[in-house]
Amino acid sequence: MSNDPLLTTLLDLDLAISPVQKLIIGGGYGLYLKQRHIQDDPSIQTFFSLDRLPLARTTEDIDLILRAEIVTDSPSMQKIREALDSLGFEVVETAKFTQFERLMEVGRVKIDLLASPLGEFGSKVPRDPRRVKPRPSVNLHASKLEEAVAVERDPLRIPLRGRLSSGNEHQCEVLIPQAFSYLLMKLFAFRDRQADANKNLGQHHAIDIYRIVGLLTKDEDANVRQLASEFANHQHVQEAARIIHHDFLPADGIGRLRLMEHPLYSDQFDLKNFANELAALFASGK
Repeated sequence: MSNDPLLTTLLDLDLAISPVQKLIIGGGYGLYLKQRHIQDDPSIQTFFSLDRLPLARTTEDIDLILRAEIVTDSPSMQKIREALDSLGFEVVETAKFTQFERLMEVGRVKIDLLASPLGEFGSKVPRDPRRVKPRPSVNLHASKLEEAVAVERDPLRIPLRGRLSSGNEHQCEVLIPQAFSYLLMKLFAFRDRQADANKNLGQHHAIDIYRIVGLLTKDEDANVRQLASEFANHQHVQEAARIIHHDFLPADGIGRLRLMEHPLYSDQFDLKNFANELAALFASGK
């Protein structure tokens, strides 16, 4: 990954932002980092063997998840905004103050700021169904990610090393959400995009759901089941269970169809065991 502009950006962000918050990376790039990490350690056993999983795919952006106590605190957000400015990031006008991008030799790299569930910190910010805006404003917002239940618990720690955009060597550790929260995020993203032609009809989200299940280790499997049981009465967990049983469990479910439409789909994929495992993981949320 030494020539990966996203890795360079991630290392730059770690150096600039980690004094405020350790990086929590979601989205497709977070899954890419997790899969590459597992591929580099043959001792790790996963639910599906790696040859029955889609190839690790990089993306064009970085989803940066901000903790509730950070995203609702103006001084903390001001430090993050200053860090982004110092790295040459500019506001994406179509998603003002929640998305930023900077020009690199290979093109533009974008980051998308997301807010973990606010919980007790929700009273600190104005009510807004889509985004979190600290008071007073520092021209930095984050899109709400209320479905990411328990996203800050038991993250996977991924060591990274490479060169900063300055050319200097840097190594760090980033956090990747555990599979329970990741599945919730991807199931909701699929639900919202399955009919959106501009977003590949949710195909990327469908194949990422398969990837998350396929990459489960024995410990992660147990962790997902424990969290699903703990939060069984949570509305977002119950909605996730509904999506699974409506869209992924039936052989003709739209989730399975979208997965099969993806360019990375292979006949080696085990859709039946995938769907059964996914349903079993969230059985307590039905």
